[in-house]
Amino acid sequence: AKMASAARKRARTGGAGGEADEEPVPVADGFEAPIFGARVVGQVTTLALEGEDGPLSLCQDGVASDHAGAWYVATKDSLLHVSAAGRVRTVATCEEGGFFGLAISPDGSMLFEADFDTHEIRRVEVAKGEVTTIAGSGTTGSADGVGDAAQFDCPNGIAISPDSSAVFVADCGNRKIRRVEV
Repeated sequence: AKMASAARKRARTGGAGGEADEEPVPVADGFEAPIFGARVVGQVTTLALEGEDGPLSLCQDGVASDHAGAWYVATKDSLLHVSAAGRVRTVATCEEGGFFGLAISPDGSMLFEADFDTHEIRRVEVAKGEVTTIAGSGTTGSADGVGDAAQFDCPNGIAISPDSSAVFVADCGNRKIRRVEV
């Protein structure tokens, strides 16, 4: 049993022996995770994020990787880009509702978010920071339709299809998974 346990540990952590001789493993292509350190399955680490005005301490509502070593963080009223080095910048802000569940297009040009408060699905053009509501009337409901003819009830999870043609939304209040063409 000890042999199987040691082999399982090597497979999970990438090390050939104990933790002392393990090297950091790449988190994304060419990115040796300086803010993550050595990768051990199940290890939890709090990230010290540095914002434009100093250390960042916000209520985060969603996170999505851009598949290139950085990621996006949704807060109540802002969408933030976090670089591989841990630097934070604002991509977009939201005056009504807020950013919650996030999904990023495979090419990294668009983010999609489910707004739990306003019952809408939005698209964010990453380069410009433009926010557009693509589905949802802004009122609670369960109607299928195009644009504001569709209704959601507290959407909070979102995922994008591999070809970026649709997003799938966890419509929490309606207890449904909804497909939105994008």
